[in-house]
Amino acid sequence: MPNNPYDDLLKNLVKLLEQITSLEQNMRKMQNGVPAKPGIIGCAIITGGLNHRDPGMADPRQNQKPGLAYEMVDAGMTAYLTIQLPPHLSIEPCVEFTERRCNISTQGMSGSIDLQFPIIPETSSWTYHNGVLDVVLEKRPEEPTGIDPEFVAGAEYS
Repeated sequence: MPNNPYDDLLKNLVKLLEQITSLEQNMRKMQNGVPAKPGIIGCAIITGGLNHRDPGMADPRQNQKPGLAYEMVDAGMTAYLTIQLPPHLSIEPCVEFTERRCNISTQGMSGSIDLQFPIIPETSSWTYHNGVLDVVLEKRPEEPTGIDPEFVAGAEYS
């Protein structure tokens, strides 16, 4: 028996109806079910190369002081730095940590970021990819003031 030219059309129509009914069923499940809790995924989007400005507008970069462009997020005992570097670097940057500073140098350029809090340099880390340097800073726990460092809890003194 020869194939009817409308067989393919009917098969595609059946597939389309199946997809529509499955979408409807999924929508009903989503409406009747417990709503999912929203989640937050962080990322940094850095764009450049677009200079579409009105000639009468001042360049906002003229008012900025030269240095590293960075963003810091404070998350309790950890702080995250996202630093924009030139994307065409042929070698990875050299990143050094001191207790209150993060020093960055690469290909003859260098800069530092002064920190508002003490960090543990040995446990801080960094990654570099496509011109974005991500730094994880582990904060040093603050010692309570007014407590004798020689005091040992539970010890008896005579």
